[in-house]
Amino acid sequence: MKRVIAFIVKYPIWTTVIMFATIIFGLILFSQMRYSFFPETTPNTINVQVVYPGASPEEVAEGVIIKIEEQLDGLNGVERVTSVSRENSGNVTVEIKYGADIDKVLADVKNAVDGINSFPEGAEKPLIFERKFRTRSLSVVLYGETDLYNLKFIAEEFRDNLLDSPEITQVAISGMPDLEFSIEVSEEDMRRYQLTFDEIASAVSAANINMSGGKFDTDAEEILIRTWGRNYQAGELQDIVVRGNPDGTVVYLKDVADIKEQWEDVPDKIYFNGQTSLILNIDQTEQEDILAIADVAKKEVANFNATHDNIKAEVLDDRTIPLRQRIELLVKNGILGLFLVIAALSFFLNLRMSFWVAVSIPFSFAGMFIIASFAGITINVFSLFGMIIVIGILVDDGIVVGENIFAHFERGSPAKKAAIDGASQMTAPVITSVMTTMIVFMAFFFIQGIMGEFMWQMALVVIASLVFSLIEAFLVLPSHLAHSRALQANRKVSKIREKIEKAINFLTHRMYAPSLRLALKYRWITIVTPAALIMLTVGLVGGGFIRTTFFPNLDSDRVPINITLVAGRQEAATDSILTRIERVCWEVNEELKSERADGRDVILSIKREIGSNDFGESGSHTGSVLCQLLDGEVRDMESHIIANRIREAVGPVPDAEEITFGEGGRFGKAVSVSLLGNDHEQLSKARDLLKAELHNFSSLKDITDTDEEGRREIDISLKPRAYSLGLTLNDVFGQVRQGFYGREIQRIQRGRDEIKVWVRYRPEDRASLGNLDQMRIRTPDGSEYPFGELAEYSIKRGITTI
Repeated sequence: MKRVIAFIVKYPIWTTVIMFATIIFGLILFSQMRYSFFPETTPNTINVQVVYPGASPEEVAEGVIIKIEEQLDGLNGVERVTSVSRENSGNVTVEIKYGADIDKVLADVKNAVDGINSFPEGAEKPLIFERKFRTRSLSVVLYGETDLYNLKFIAEEFRDNLLDSPEITQVAISGMPDLEFSIEVSEEDMRRYQLTFDEIASAVSAANINMSGGKFDTDAEEILIRTWGRNYQAGELQDIVVRGNPDGTVVYLKDVADIKEQWEDVPDKIYFNGQTSLILNIDQTEQEDILAIADVAKKEVANFNATHDNIKAEVLDDRTIPLRQRIELLVKNGILGLFLVIAALSFFLNLRMSFWVAVSIPFSFAGMFIIASFAGITINVFSLFGMIIVIGILVDDGIVVGENIFAHFERGSPAKKAAIDGASQMTAPVITSVMTTMIVFMAFFFIQGIMGEFMWQMALVVIASLVFSLIEAFLVLPSHLAHSRALQANRKVSKIREKIEKAINFLTHRMYAPSLRLALKYRWITIVTPAALIMLTVGLVGGGFIRTTFFPNLDSDRVPINITLVAGRQEAATDSILTRIERVCWEVNEELKSERADGRDVILSIKREIGSNDFGESGSHTGSVLCQLLDGEVRDMESHIIANRIREAVGPVPDAEEITFGEGGRFGKAVSVSLLGNDHEQLSKARDLLKAELHNFSSLKDITDTDEEGRREIDISLKPRAYSLGLTLNDVFGQVRQGFYGREIQRIQRGRDEIKVWVRYRPEDRASLGNLDQMRIRTPDGSEYPFGELAEYSIKRGITTI
């Protein structure tokens, strides 16, 4: 190593080449690096999604999910298969073994699922896809005093404007159900005209078509034969002929049905500050830059607000805020570190030496950017965390090497010899010291799972920076010191420098030296004291005085409130409770506002959502309220304190099965217990006992479980009379399903909307059990019988998910 250092000192041009090449290429590659909130991870899961309209969780599980799981059993490269069956749909998640070829596994999964030919009628074709990297950049909420149809048009136009920019490719609108055409008939009209649902469906599907009939050739031209009979507006369907009578009269669809264009009957509504709203979620994919996405979106929001009065746009859930804060922290620490290094070394050595030692910070980061760029790392919260960690130790080896060179120079060695001898003498101890740090961070490369996907990038940033700090300390710094005025003999000493030297001598010989002699004289005390402190620390941790956690609690600028009512409760009941909670939140804001000296609002906005919550549940009985808070640095109050204030103000909510205030841990609940077993009844009893015990701990709040009780169900069975008439359970239940759930006739593509056309009873004819009892069941010979004469039913609670 000494020969290499001597060569570098002898030929300083190589030092200049190394330094400027590293910095220039580092800056070029840094400018090409992309920003993301989380590291871009390699996908390791495959999803199989199946839509089965109108099916219960049991039907989805038995008819679809179990068959898929059986086909996937034993596939090479599959680590684990999990599934969720819920009403109308099911999902199978296939986790890939570490190191397996996901493309090959994906092909095997597709072949296995495609080999199933016994899916039930009505189940749609399975959708099989590899879960690509995608992370939320930010959301934009559009709200105002308008109806949902108008807001939909404006939101789609806003989405198109966002997608026109090359920086954005993924925008999804939430809070807006799908559109549908509903052909609604009454039992009375169907009996009057002797119609069935099948007859109406056949008439509509046969008439509402576009079709090509070939062509014929004339001497002059080729003429195509077509019919353009498809209608794209609900009102245009009313003139479809349902039946032609022998006497020449016809029955039009408008004679027997009301045709409506309406939103699909699903609870999917969002209100922002009490007004109807839609949310555009803007995601980042691979090869995209989250900061560029945010800048484009915010510019579009500003343009929108400048041109619209009644509808406003506002940015929500901006993930770039913490990223920008970490970048600012890194820059601040870097500038502060440079200043402290220059100031400290200028005090103890001289200004020129401190400058060349401080060069190690930009040099090491530039070299790290070269390595990170080739490794495919983005600038994200984890890589920035690594930079923040390492910035404080980059100059350590440079300080040690530079100080030793200066010591050799002070003993009378010429500048070049002092640089060579001083750097060579520190080779072993400095490299050993840096290697110990690098070895610690190398362990992160062997962590598997999602944390391993994240942590290796932080480790690479730290290790690469330390490697280039060693290069700077032994290949750049000695040459610069040897050929600069940092080591200048017979230099005139100023009066200020004389006073500084006196202060250093006083600290060294009058304070440090006596303390060192005392420590060496009473060496057992010197050894026992740190050992006692170590044991004291272990005792404090073991006794619970110093608490431990996997990750520190990071305060949030949001307070989510999630609620679940008894399954089956109507949307109006859920919205009523959420509206009361929203009103209480604003009241708490007024209290907090009055307590602040600046009088600023603590709660800036509130989003109320019906139909889903953070528990992963969905339906009319679920919902959430999200309070967006003032920035934490300005707020000066932790979010959990605000959540507790809201909890106390809301008080008990008797109708709520589950309700939580505030965010849980970012990496899971503080206490989470899994109960496993094959007997659901025993599991339910164990769950109730465990929850009762957990409620005895005052420190535990918002205790919930995932075993949600399902909605009430009507279980239909046939009476002997039905069998005597030649009816089967499928015949009877099929007619019930057509009337109460509906029969899908066709799907129409109108612009970007795929609109389903349904035929079913009117809302007032499917609002009670009495309507079911009075329904007429048609037999194969055209006779009609009341449902109550042919079938009976029982009512029980079902399940929500399997």
